[in-house]
Formats: sequence, C-alpha cells, structure tokens
Amino acid sequence: MTPHKPTPRAFMLSFDDGPLPGKTDAVLDVLSRFRGEDGEPLRAGFFMVGDAPERFLAGRRYFAPYELWWRKGSMRRHPELVARALAEGHVIGNHTVHHVWARWPAYRQMDAVREEIQGWETHAAAAGWNHATAPRLFRAPYLLHTPTMTAAATELGYRIVGGQTVGDATPGNGLRAVERQIRHILNMPDTQPVLLIFHDIRPGTSCHLGTILEHLQDEGHSLRHFSAYGIPARIV
Repeated sequence: MTPHKPTPRAFMLSFDDGPLPGKTDAVLDVLSRFRGEDGEPLRAGFFMVGDAPERFLAGRRYFAPYELWWRKGSMRRHPELVARALAEGHVIGNHTVHHVWARWPAYRQMDAVREEIQGWETHAAAAGWNHATAPRLFRAPYLLHTPTMTAAATELGYRIVGGQTVGDATPGNGLRAVERQIRHILNMPDTQPVLLIFHDIRPGTSCHLGTILEHLQDEGHSLRHFSAYGIPARIV
C-alpha cells in the first residue's frame, strides 16, 4: 500500500510566553535559518509576557490553577531578547504583564485587564517596541479570550489573534506527539494558511523546532511570514 501523502498546506509560526534566556534565543537562532515565501528571513510572531513572577508561589496569584510550567518570560528582565526579536524582523504581541488566567475573579473586571494590557506596553516600549508604529496584537494567555479580555483589548486598539496550539505545552509531550498534533492541524479541511502556536520557553520547542520545520517542508508544507490578518481568535 502506498503511504498517504499529506496535502501541502501553508503555515505560519507564533510563540507564546517568552522571553526567556537559553530558550527564546535558541528559537531565534533556528528561525534565522529559514525563509518565508519571498525568500527573505522568516518573520514569526512572539506574544511575550511583560514580567511574569520568578517564584512559584508568586505565580499562583496570576497563573491558571492547573498550570505546571511556572517559569515564564519577562520583557522587563530580558529586554535584550525583545530587542533582538524586533531587530530580526519578528512581530511582538501583547500577552499581558503577568500571564494572567482570565477566570480569576480579579480579571473579570475591566480595570484589572486594562492594567495588564497597558502595563505590558511599558515593558515593551522600554525594550524597543514602538507604540506608534508597531502592530497592536493581543493574544490572551491560555487562549482564554473571555468577553472582558476581548472588550478591554479591543477598547485599547488591539487586534485579537488566535491560532492552533501544537501541544508543546502539554506535560509529557515530546517531539513525536507535537509532530502528530501539527499534522492533524495541517490536515484540517481549510485552504487558508494556518497559524501554529508554539511556546518558546519549552525545552522541547527550543531543541526540536528546526527538526519539526525541516520535516514539514520535506512533506511539501510551506512556511509563510507571520500575519495576524485572517487568523480568528478562539472566544471562550
């Protein structure tokens, strides 16, 4: 029996939860080896965290109650990684200051969500993000785009960006599990380019991203530059 050959599909890349030394820079190194549809260095989207807590107990105030991976990124502590991503042509998006779980009672209030979104801008600007000219893109942590999150981000001029998660944030998932999930996504009945969501802070992603991209290209799938247009949010 002839092995099933997947239908070629265009895909784009985005990364959540950085920046984190040893991880985000490794991902940037990998991306520098790839090109977009025009032959120029590939541009990805990075939805960064303004200043996630460094300690586990401090993170309990903000992160989801089921969250196991508590060491997340900080634009405040690592502005050099933000500056590098911008200098290499990547797009930076708002992922709140503290990577907040929108179902905590505090974040059902517009003022609290506004503070998270606007506070992110302060850290981003300090690292080189230009408030006046940069795309204003927002992705809620955990893709939890609640009505309050969506309303606050829209009020502040942000475009809500969703995408398809590849499973690299799932405990126990290795390279094979992530590749299976990506192939499942790419086989969905749709002709539009798909936006994949990785997490640059995950060791598996920083280690295996190059292998994953090479395998997908060998199968005929094509890398595209990141674009938020036409990518819907998943409203929860």
